[in-house]
Amino acid sequence: MKIHSDGLQGTNALETGRTQGAQPTSGTDGLPGKTIAGHEGDSVQISGISQHLAESNALDSKQRENRVAELAALYSKGNYQVDAGALSRKLVAHSITAGESGQK
Repeated sequence: MKIHSDGLQGTNALETGRTQGAQPTSGTDGLPGKTIAGHEGDSVQISGISQHLAESNALDSKQRENRVAELAALYSKGNYQVDAGALSRKLVAHSITAGESGQK
Protein backbone atom coordinates (compact mmCIF):
# COMPACT_ATOMS: atom_id res chain seq x y z
CA MET A 1 0.00 0.00 0.00
CA LYS A 2 1.34 3.43 -0.90
CA ILE A 3 0.24 6.64 0.79
CA HIS A 4 0.33 9.86 -1.22
CA SER A 5 0.78 13.10 0.69
CA ASP A 6 0.78 15.50 -2.24
CA GLY A 7 -0.29 19.00 -1.25
CA LEU A 8 -0.43 18.38 2.48
CA GLN A 9 1.13 21.09 4.62
CA GLY A 10 3.14 20.17 7.70
CA THR A 11 3.73 16.56 6.73
CA ASN A 12 7.51 16.53 6.54
CA ALA A 13 9.84 16.53 9.53
CA LEU A 14 10.90 20.14 8.95
CA GLU A 15 7.35 21.49 9.35
CA THR A 16 6.36 19.75 12.59
CA GLY A 17 7.09 22.82 14.74
CA ARG A 18 4.23 24.77 13.18
CA THR A 19 1.47 23.61 15.53
CA GLN A 20 0.41 25.93 18.32
CA GLY A 21 -0.05 25.10 21.98
CA ALA A 22 -3.30 23.80 23.41
CA GLN A 23 -5.89 26.24 24.67
CA PRO A 24 -8.69 25.10 27.00
CA THR A 25 -12.15 25.41 25.50
CA SER A 26 -15.61 24.13 26.19
CA GLY A 27 -16.33 20.93 24.29
CA THR A 28 -19.57 20.08 22.55
CA ASP A 29 -20.59 18.08 25.62
CA GLY A 30 -20.35 21.19 27.81
CA LEU A 31 -17.23 19.88 29.54
CA PRO A 32 -13.85 21.58 29.36
CA GLY A 33 -11.68 20.29 26.58
CA LYS A 34 -8.52 21.03 24.64
CA THR A 35 -8.20 22.45 21.15
CA ILE A 36 -4.97 22.21 19.22
CA ALA A 37 -4.78 24.46 16.16
CA GLY A 38 -2.37 23.97 13.29
CA HIS A 39 -0.80 26.40 10.81
CA GLU A 40 -3.45 26.14 8.10
CA GLY A 41 -6.47 26.41 10.42
CA ASP A 42 -6.81 22.68 11.04
CA SER A 43 -7.72 21.85 14.60
CA VAL A 44 -8.41 18.89 16.83
CA GLN A 45 -10.69 19.10 19.85
CA ILE A 46 -10.32 16.61 22.69
CA SER A 47 -13.32 16.29 24.96
CA GLY A 48 -13.05 16.85 28.68
CA ILE A 49 -15.08 13.69 29.31
CA SER A 50 -12.00 11.84 30.58
CA GLN A 51 -11.43 14.52 33.24
CA HIS A 52 -15.11 14.31 34.22
CA LEU A 53 -14.90 10.51 34.52
CA ALA A 54 -11.76 10.72 36.65
CA GLU A 55 -13.45 13.19 39.02
CA SER A 56 -16.53 10.99 39.23
CA ASN A 57 -14.44 7.90 40.02
CA ALA A 58 -12.56 9.81 42.71
CA LEU A 59 -15.88 10.81 44.31
CA ASP A 60 -17.14 7.21 44.21
CA SER A 61 -13.90 6.00 45.79
CA LYS A 62 -14.20 8.55 48.57
CA GLN A 63 -17.81 7.51 49.24
CA ARG A 64 -16.79 3.84 49.40
CA GLU A 65 -13.90 4.70 51.70
CA ASN A 66 -16.27 6.57 54.04
CA ARG A 67 -18.76 3.67 54.07
CA VAL A 68 -16.03 1.14 54.86
CA ALA A 69 -14.79 3.36 57.72
CA GLU A 70 -18.36 3.62 59.04
CA LEU A 71 -18.83 -0.15 58.95
CA ALA A 72 -15.43 -0.72 60.57
CA ALA A 73 -16.38 1.61 63.43
CA LEU A 74 -19.68 -0.23 63.96
CA TYR A 75 -17.88 -3.59 63.91
CA SER A 76 -15.21 -2.48 66.37
CA LYS A 77 -17.94 -1.33 68.82
CA GLY A 78 -19.77 -4.63 68.42
CA ASN A 79 -22.78 -2.89 66.87
CA TYR A 80 -22.53 -4.32 63.36
CA GLN A 81 -25.47 -6.62 62.70
CA VAL A 82 -25.87 -8.58 59.49
CA ASP A 83 -29.34 -9.39 58.19
CA ALA A 84 -28.64 -12.97 57.06
CA GLY A 85 -31.82 -13.16 54.98
CA ALA A 86 -31.11 -9.96 53.09
CA LEU A 87 -27.49 -10.98 52.54
CA SER A 88 -28.44 -14.39 51.15
CA ARG A 89 -31.05 -12.85 48.82
CA LYS A 90 -28.46 -10.38 47.47
CA LEU A 91 -25.88 -13.15 46.98
CA VAL A 92 -28.34 -15.34 45.08
CA ALA A 93 -29.61 -12.41 42.97
CA HIS A 94 -26.05 -11.40 42.13
CA SER A 95 -25.14 -14.98 41.19
CA ILE A 96 -28.15 -15.28 38.91
CA THR A 97 -27.48 -11.93 37.24
CA ALA A 98 -23.79 -12.75 36.79
CA GLY A 99 -24.68 -16.13 35.32
CA GLU A 100 -27.09 -14.61 32.81
CA SER A 101 -24.56 -12.05 31.61
CA GLY A 102 -21.71 -14.57 31.42
CA GLN A 103 -19.69 -12.98 34.24
CA LYS A 104 -17.94 -14.87 36.99
